[in-house]
Amino acid sequence: MFDEMTMCGDMDFFTAPLGEKDVAVSQSEAEATVEDDYTDEEVDVDELERRLWRDKMRLKRLKEQHKGKEGIDIAKQRQSQEQARRKKMSRAQDGILKYMLKMMEVCKAQGFVYGIIPEKGKPVTGASDNLREWWKDKVRFDRNGPAAIAKYQADNSIPGKNDG
Repeated sequence: MFDEMTMCGDMDFFTAPLGEKDVAVSQSEAEATVEDDYTDEEVDVDELERRLWRDKMRLKRLKEQHKGKEGIDIAKQRQSQEQARRKKMSRAQDGILKYMLKMMEVCKAQGFVYGIIPEKGKPVTGASDNLREWWKDKVRFDRNGPAAIAKYQADNSIPGKNDG
């Protein structure tokens, strides 16, 4: 069966390294493109000014698109960082509650309260069932805690978040 088959055509492609023919083709295409370009005599001033204006407008549009993407990227990055911060705070609060409940069980404690005032955002609090009402209604840590910190910072000349 194979004896009947004959090879025909140009066999030179077997001897040339792979990709060499592609380079030759692209070089000839590039030469053809150069020949198609205008010479200095064929292009008048108006044509060059029109091309220059068109290219400047294209450059301006591309720069605006790039700036818009940078602004979006920065906003997304800030949002992502804020989301990560809230997630860490939530995990920390879960850990605190877990260990507080464990301490109540192991140490036979009757109750617990805690409050965290982050640099940004609202205060985070927690309390055992038997102290929760007192903690929220009487102590009002969510309002009085930040005020107490601001007063302490003012009394001790410590720069706070509003001072810089």
